Amino acid sequence: MLSPRRLRLLHELSRRGTIAAVADSLQFTPSTVSQQLSTLEHEVGVPLLERGPRSVRLTEAGAALAAQAGEILEALSAARADAQAVGGLDRGTLAIASFPSAGATLLTAALARLASGHPGLQARVVEAEPDEGLKRLRDGTVDLALVYEYEPTPLAVEHDVVLVHLVDDPMLVCLPSALMPQSGSLALAALAGRRFVAGRVDSACAAFARTACRDAGFEPQIAYETDDIGFTCALVEAGLAVALMPSLLLSTAARRPPTTNTEPPLPPRRIYLAYRRSATALPTVRAGREALTVAVQG
Repeated sequence: MLSPRRLRLLHELSRRGTIAAVADSLQFTPSTVSQQLSTLEHEVGVPLLERGPRSVRLTEAGAALAAQAGEILEALSAARADAQAVGGLDRGTLAIASFPSAGATLLTAALARLASGHPGLQARVVEAEPDEGLKRLRDGTVDLALVYEYEPTPLAVEHDVVLVHLVDDPMLVCLPSALMPQSGSLALAALAGRRFVAGRVDSACAAFARTACRDAGFEPQIAYETDDIGFTCALVEAGLAVALMPSLLLSTAARRPPTTNTEPPLPPRRIYLAYRRSATALPTVRAGREALTVAVQG
């Protein structure tokens, strides 16, 4: 009988192209991946890989098996979900990936609800930005992932992942007190020429700031690049920069700077819950989804 673990390695090799990339994705050593694939070849009885001095490629037989491996693994995951759906929530583990601001707000409230309603269920949480959270979801190391997207950077989600929209997180302008408008809102174009603080240059946050400002008719001067909310707020309070920040993230700041809405309003950051389609019937996944839905509403 073929090993599901080895089939997963072959499937990942077909997707990622190199043994090193497979090892990094699944947190194995390259030598372990190579040994396991050699064992799979022995089990199948035909060459699956064509090995070169610095590369490896799938043979026709390897490509055919890799194509079926994805369907086999999804069917096994669905079978596991069906079997576990018969059971209850008196024991077991729910693994969740979450970005920090959702973890400090929505997820903490949901975890408290789960602990109260299902004391035998053990929750395990790992901090991860959306790309990493979706990767861990695909690899099967987490059951749920809290993720977000900004315009104009949509999430890259594969067909076997379900996205459930949880909430829209309003985007606000953070300003030094001296720049706060007399009315309740601000035209973004009024910030042309101001120095901005935003996420690192390759982040979705920075892409959002650049797009929003360009749509308002100017190129933002991003003088400070940081993902740290405390540093961002300190720069704004000191009068050194302005920022476009999601409300949920600002709620985690120790010292929140003055904020205002824009006119017209900025597109919100959209927050989703993601899980594998094959795990839909799992009681743990259903309980996690319900707890997060209640946390958003309450």
